[in-house]
Formats: sequence, C-alpha cells, structure tokens
Amino acid sequence: MKKNKILQAVLGLVLVSMPLFAATTIIKTSRNDKNTSAGYTKDSTELNRIVDVINIIENNFVGKEATPSKKELYEGAVAGVVSKLKDPYSEYLSKADLADFSQDMEGEYVGVGMSINKKKGEALEVVSPFIGSPAEKVGIKIKDKVTKVDGKDILPLTANETVKLLKGKEGTKVDVEVVREGKKDPMKFTLTRATIKLEMVESKMLENNIGYVSLLKFGNHVGTEVEKAIKNLQGKGMKGLILDLRSNPGGSLQEAQDISSLFVKEDLIVYLKYKNGQQKNYNRTSKNLGNFPLIVLTNKASASASEIVTGAIKDYKRGTIIGEKTFGKGIVQQVIPLKTEDAIKLTIAQYFTPKGNYIHEKGIEPDIEVKMEELLTLKGYANDSEQARKNREKEIEDIIIKDKGKEEAAKIISAGDVQLKRAIQEMNKKIK
Repeated sequence: MKKNKILQAVLGLVLVSMPLFAATTIIKTSRNDKNTSAGYTKDSTELNRIVDVINIIENNFVGKEATPSKKELYEGAVAGVVSKLKDPYSEYLSKADLADFSQDMEGEYVGVGMSINKKKGEALEVVSPFIGSPAEKVGIKIKDKVTKVDGKDILPLTANETVKLLKGKEGTKVDVEVVREGKKDPMKFTLTRATIKLEMVESKMLENNIGYVSLLKFGNHVGTEVEKAIKNLQGKGMKGLILDLRSNPGGSLQEAQDISSLFVKEDLIVYLKYKNGQQKNYNRTSKNLGNFPLIVLTNKASASASEIVTGAIKDYKRGTIIGEKTFGKGIVQQVIPLKTEDAIKLTIAQYFTPKGNYIHEKGIEPDIEVKMEELLTLKGYANDSEQARKNREKEIEDIIIKDKGKEEAAKIISAGDVQLKRAIQEMNKKIK
C-alpha cells in the first residue's frame, strides 16, 4: 500500500453510520440568533432569489425522481452556502446529522461496524471491519471498495453522505456492492444494522511497571476515563506513563483541556484567536496527577485535539514526544445550532500552543523521531476481542506482504511496533 493511501486511510478513519470525524477539534455549541446574523435585512433581495428559485423548482421541475420537498430544497440551499467555503471541516448538519454527531461523540451508534476512508469521486475503502459487527459477519475485509449502497452509486458522494445511506434503524438491512482485489466481478452483501459500542480508552501495565494508556478519539467523557485509568495504574505501582495518541484524529476541545490538565501544572493549555482578533485562553480544568515520567507517542495521523495535548506537554517540557511529526491541524470548529433544529459546523478560530506556536499545516515535531509502517498503528478499540485483534493483525500482514513483497514485509512485521518499543526503552532510562 502506498504511503499516501495509508495516510488517507488513517486520517479518514470514519466510523460507519456516523458523521465524518477526521482531524477535528470541536468546542461547545452555542445557539445562533439575530445578533450573529449580520446584515440580514440588507440581504432580503438575495434571500428572495433563493425563495423564487425554490418555488420555480417546486412548480415546474420534471425529473426522473420525485421533486424534493421544500424543506429539503432549503436544506440544500444552506448546505450549498457552507460548501462555498471550500473548507473540509465546515459542513451543514441536518437534524438527523446533528443526532448522529452526538452519537459519534458518545461512541455508540447504529450501523454496520467498520472504519472507512471515503473521498468524493472515489469508492469507499474499508480500513477495518469491527469483529462481530454486521460488516465482519458477512465477510467484508480490509481494502474492500464499496461502490454502491442499496443500488445507489456512491462515487459522487462525500463520506458523510455515504454514511447516511449506511445508517438506519437497528435490525434493518442494507445492500452494498463491493469491488475486491483479485475478484473479476463486484460482490454483493446484505448487512443487518446493529448497535455498535466503541470503547476509546485502553490501559495496561507494561514491563517494569510502565503504565500505558491509548486514546483513540477525544469523544465525550474520555477525560474522566483517562484519569481513572491513570489512577488505577498508579494504584498498581506505576513508575512512568506512555500516552499513545497515534492515529487519534481529535474531537472535543473540553476533553483535550481535561486530559492536558492531568499532566501539566501550568494554567494555560491552549488559546484561540477569532476572526475579530479576540483571544480566548483555555486553562487547566482538573487536578494534576503528579510529576511521573511521561512519554507521548504520535504519528502523522495524530491531529487537532491530539496536538493540543501534545503541544502543551512539549511546550512545558513535561514529557518526551516519540514517533513522527503530527498531522498539523491548528483550527477549531464550532457546532452552531439554527432555529430550525439543524446546525452548521463551522471553522471559527485558530489555536495556538501555550508558547504561541501555530501548528496548522506544520505539525509538531517529535523529540525522538521513529518512523514506522502506519498500518501497524491501527490498534482497534478497547472492547475488541482477542480474536478481533488477531484477525486485524493477520489482514494487515497480508496487505503489507502484497505491497512490499515477502522479504521486506517480513522485516517490517518482525520489527513490530518499533515506536512503542523505543518508548519503553526511553522510559526505562527515565525510571532508573
């Protein structure tokens, strides 16, 4: 697998039947009102133009499919306005999308259970089906390319639009058409949607009482979960901690604040700068858990909220960053509800690390660089079964062999998780 494709797969980690969640930092929502609708009355002519066009369509349009309702047409108009920003992080959220977004942050949803990569104009690529999920049960595999959902061509669709087609009520069925390497004809599968629960925090004790905590996404309540995990490890005699933020695409700014506060003693965690020049500081929110030795693992897919935590730790020299340069997303989105029960997710600020570093499109350099095959960092979820992990490892090995050849693949696979191994080596030096 080529490097750019691997990176796309990691950065495009989308939980099927949930909205696009890659490389995002979200701040708490606030309702939009007339005070924020600048120039509303001055724009009446343009607003009337939209109304006229929608009425003309409703009264005159003849097409192969039924004319969308007025509500759908107005939603399309709003979505079109946001799409003109040409910002991959800003989007219109319908009422249903908003509900999906909340489910996404909670880590529980109804869907088919697989991580995907989807770009407009391309097929949906399966990054990893969750073991025991509807996708895994019917035989969908890593690198399968979904081209149709319920007979609809999905190539022109975005990831979010495709996810909507895969979503539905628990127990309902969805048909997908899949192109698989080595198969001449497309394959067809019928999946039964189910509730998927994703545990995003994993913790364990490694050799020599080195604690390990892996965080897959900054969803709701993960700050509390990470705190509990560290306290539990401390209760077992933890001498130092490795925090694994590899392939973590971001999430809630609040959770990034909470988690950073566990490690650093200084007040300022991150600050935002808005369009009007205003600056807002985000300070520590919870009690520091001690000055134990700390190492943070990062890679090219550690983004946004992951970079807020990494940036605070690096700026205050609280720990050692090991791995590869982070993704480089230094902008923040806000979900702004509208009075019609829908919303827009809009990029509203730039963020800076405590020492004033703007990392957008630059990333954060590690203190110790250790390059590694990105596929090997796909850890899965904490509630995956042991069989799930073995199956994922086998599929990843097969892909590496196919892409690199048996000899080179054998070296990569034999080396294993070289970033974690180096982190353990460095931690052993710290706790001597």
